Amino acid sequence: MLIEHNIIKGAKAYLLFFLLWHCLGYDWGKCARAAKKEAELTRLADGVYVRIADPDGEAVANAGILILERSVLVFDTHFTPEAGKALLQSIRSITAKPINYIVNSHFHPDHTHGNQVFVGAQIIGSLNTRKCMLELDLPSLQRTISITQSQIGKIQKELDREGDGEKKQIYWEQVRSLQSYLDELSQLDIAAPQVAVVESMVIAEGEKTVEIRYLGKGHTEGDLILFLPWAKIAFVGDLFFNEAVPNVQDAVVVQWVETLENILKLDANIFVPGHGPVGDRKAVERFLGYFRNLRSLVEKAIMEGKNAQQLLEETKIPEQYAKYRFQNLFPANVQKMYEELTTVHAASRGEDETVPSKDKKTANKK
Repeated sequence: MLIEHNIIKGAKAYLLFFLLWHCLGYDWGKCARAAKKEAELTRLADGVYVRIADPDGEAVANAGILILERSVLVFDTHFTPEAGKALLQSIRSITAKPINYIVNSHFHPDHTHGNQVFVGAQIIGSLNTRKCMLELDLPSLQRTISITQSQIGKIQKELDREGDGEKKQIYWEQVRSLQSYLDELSQLDIAAPQVAVVESMVIAEGEKTVEIRYLGKGHTEGDLILFLPWAKIAFVGDLFFNEAVPNVQDAVVVQWVETLENILKLDANIFVPGHGPVGDRKAVERFLGYFRNLRSLVEKAIMEGKNAQQLLEETKIPEQYAKYRFQNLFPANVQKMYEELTTVHAASRGEDETVPSKDKKTANKK
């Protein structure tokens, strides 16, 4: 009955970070509270900043700050309201201008759950982002609150039966940690975009023009990027993982390649990823190369008649990506590419078939 003791008691940030990929599947009960390590504020150009998330912090994903002539635009708002408040404090350390715009790159909670902090700001996102936040994120939050309350009740019963000793102390620690987690969940409001971008949107204040663009499917079906042509900077969210294996749970990996090619058509020299340090064109090209290599690897296996299980058992991450972060996500990358390519090949043959159910193993298990 020592419920998730290692997760709850430790609340280690790195564990949260990897559990995040489960969170993106809306299994909120597995998300513990992160250690409060501050993200790092970095100036990229005049009035352009990025707040780089520390791998051991609760921000989890990067956020962009753009100081316009009369107001401020924020690109993504971190993983929790607490991280959103820290982001707000960072903004206030460099400007007192009102924050009029929030742009959500996509619907995942590590990019949107700080939204509620920015009261009065217009939240901008894709239709897909709005839909998924309202239809997936909100019900999941409510379900997780209920599950957490139930867990607390179960542990309380164990406490009532337990005498003095080490077990009782562990139960008390679990209750305190879960109650703290529940308090944070209860304070969370799902603030979805009020303005939807279909293809592009331009915000102009003074001499600075900001372009919000949809360049195609990739990490999700509704990723938006923020392009600053005058600074040659692009904030691209999770369409770009810098030196990391990407999360593909909600991805369209076959089309991700084309979307990355579209990103590289931008007249930009600096590319800000959703996770990891700021990159240049070569860094984006390396990430594009990762998907091209993954596709070649999986297509070869399909041509050899291998099924998904065989592919997963035999495939190791290529050596050039062996130092990438999030190695545990590679099997899910292989699985996703296999499923999509199998469907593409069937369609090219004019067949109405889907991936056999026996091949749909859960590659996301860590």
